[in-house]
Amino acid sequence: MHYWSMRRRTLPALALILAGTVALLSACAPTTTVTAPGGVAARTVSVAATGTAEATPDAARASITVESTDPSSAQVAQAAAAEATTLALDELKAAGVDAKDIATQAISVGPLYDYTSEGGQTLIGYRASQTLTVTLRDLATAGATLDAVVKAGGNSVRIDSLEPFVTDPAAATEKARAQAVDIARAQAEQYAQLLGFTLGPVATVSEATSNGPMPQGAYAEAAPSADKDVPTPIEAGTTEVTVTLNVAWLIED
Repeated sequence: MHYWSMRRRTLPALALILAGTVALLSACAPTTTVTAPGGVAARTVSVAATGTAEATPDAARASITVESTDPSSAQVAQAAAAEATTLALDELKAAGVDAKDIATQAISVGPLYDYTSEGGQTLIGYRASQTLTVTLRDLATAGATLDAVVKAGGNSVRIDSLEPFVTDPAAATEKARAQAVDIARAQAEQYAQLLGFTLGPVATVSEATSNGPMPQGAYAEAAPSADKDVPTPIEAGTTEVTVTLNVAWLIED
């Protein structure tokens, strides 16, 4: 009696679990249903295609850090960093960089420690830093602008990174999209020929776009020599714009 009683209680519970699992799997399965005139679900053929196009960066985004240290005072370190940052900002504005293209990314002030191999630490001073993100919209003068910033700030200035980018990728995106459409249509037509059906109008289309990876521009951190007026060269390279389409065509009898 005890075994049969437990079995009768277990079977309905198992049935509920199985029913819940089927419902969950059905909910998770991706489905696309196109309804034809008259309320009948239409047959479709779906293909995915990717188009690419190259674009040449016409601007660059630079990360500039100004850092100062002092052996005994955080305030002195902060004041020195603030002064060097002001000089760097003055050079950027003198080079024609718009205020909206300059943003403070981070400010840091704190103690500076020397760590020993035994796990101990010794206070050796204080460090203050400020990081700026600057958009340089003229690559032809970007090298000279950064040279001027480094020269103005001296050893306190560090160029952390330089990333060329395309300010308006619309033309490259349109080219990549057109290529993706041609590829998708060719694939669908081949399926129609191989499987013996006729393509109807497009039922659905979705798009995913990506840019990059962007080329990383090189910049020497050392200040330019005083007896040389040659600006640091910056090579923009090229970047790739990618458009991926998922297109579904109705199948006509």
